[in-house]
Amino acid sequence: MKRSGFVVVFFILLASALIYFFLGERYDMPILSKAIISLTAFIVFLFAYRRSLYTLSLAALSGFFIFISLVISLGKSYVSDSPISTSLVLGPWAIFAITLASTLIIIFAYEKMKFKDKYAIMLLVLFIAIWLILAINPKYYEDWKLENYLNVPFIIFLLVISRWFKFSNLSYFSIFIFMALNVIGSHYTYAEVPFGYWLANLFGVARNHYDRIVHFSFGLLFAYPIREIAMRIGKLKGFWSYYFPIDFVLALSVIYELIEWGVVIFFQTDLGIAYLGLQGDVWDAQKDMALAGLGSLTTMIIVAIVIIAVDARSFKSDFKKSLIINRDDTLGEKALSAMLSKRNAIK
Repeated sequence: MKRSGFVVVFFILLASALIYFFLGERYDMPILSKAIISLTAFIVFLFAYRRSLYTLSLAALSGFFIFISLVISLGKSYVSDSPISTSLVLGPWAIFAITLASTLIIIFAYEKMKFKDKYAIMLLVLFIAIWLILAINPKYYEDWKLENYLNVPFIIFLLVISRWFKFSNLSYFSIFIFMALNVIGSHYTYAEVPFGYWLANLFGVARNHYDRIVHFSFGLLFAYPIREIAMRIGKLKGFWSYYFPIDFVLALSVIYELIEWGVVIFFQTDLGIAYLGLQGDVWDAQKDMALAGLGSLTTMIIVAIVIIAVDARSFKSDFKKSLIINRDDTLGEKALSAMLSKRNAIK
């Protein structure tokens, strides 16, 4: 096995160990039961890896997010004001069985599919499945609807523009993870996601930081798709291909915070406050924007390191060329004068 293969197998083992750990955190299960589930997950992931890395990524995403979604919506009974509700409660083995069956279906469907964009299609199918599961028993129905006024149109927007602009599989992978984290947050409202409380207890802090994780993830996961747009449409290279995604993520973060502010002003109710999710922190908006910027900076550093490792000479050349000023460009009032002269000449 090649060195890269050992690395992948190591991460599969790590994922199986995490499954064992979180089963113990979520359910009071015997050691043998947790071991059987973890071992089964390891075998499925290893089988998927032997097919291809794309198949492994789909297996990992489906296994993780379908399991989490079922645990959230059907793992226990709680009071919900939603008309999309059920009293059905599934135990850990039932949830595991559904997750395993779903993951195997996704693996084999992907392998049999003949479409050119089959990876993106399977991610879309998986996201719809997760969204539908998490639409059951949302804790605060009105807030869930409000959150999805952005989630659903964004997915539709991606579908519409895919006719003219298709992202890479890596970009769709990143977008999927962010949107999945987003719909988990909308199920509870971000301030009440149990994972955030678990982290708060682990680190001894009072605040539920799930929303901060999502804001950081926005920058971390959207910077690369934005870089694709900048390079393929804007033709940016070198320094600007790394700077623009960070700048654009910060700009989008500002717009989102303004939208949150507008929602609070418009509703003037507890719904608006829940959507804002300050949790008593007056600097919440600034911290959210800073985390998104930090996430995008992290991604751009990783991209730069990878490109340097693969082709340092091209990286250095593109970076240098991107900072050379073209002194022949006509700018400002000179550009306006040139346009007026051109118009007069046509007349």
